[in-house]
Amino acid sequence: MRRFFLAVCCLALAAPAVAESLFKCTDAQGAVSILSEPCPAGSTQVWKRDATPEPGPSVEELAARAALAEAEARRAAEEARLAEAARLAEEQRLQAEAQARAEEAAGSPRRKSECTQAHEFSDSVLEKPWLRLTQAQLAELRAWVVAQCAHVYDS
Repeated sequence: MRRFFLAVCCLALAAPAVAESLFKCTDAQGAVSILSEPCPAGSTQVWKRDATPEPGPSVEELAARAALAEAEARRAAEEARLAEAARLAEEQRLQAEAQARAEEAAGSPRRKSECTQAHEFSDSVLEKPWLRLTQAQLAELRAWVVAQCAHVYDS
């Protein structure tokens, strides 16, 4: 067992050293070289830099970055969807205005509202005594007119 332990220690000491620094050297003729060991005799060391790579992101950091990117993508997609809906609504509004102006210029009558149409229908029915409407039918007619004009009365 002792021999095995001694052999492992010797192997550990004999392992090649990993380059942890870089050296920029200039020799007497002005040639520049970058080495992983100190500058040789007769050359000048310009700089020495740590060459140990920084550890990469952890699994948790990668997951957090992915979640953040996904949330940003969802936000951007929702923002684009809302912008497109607003653009379409504005386009429809402009088309309706243009159509109304064209109808007005052509002299065609404007479409009557449902409330106005209901009142006109009720008036025309009441002008016809030969229909002989009962009180219940008249009440039902009035209730229908009120229902058609509910949006006007609520304002």
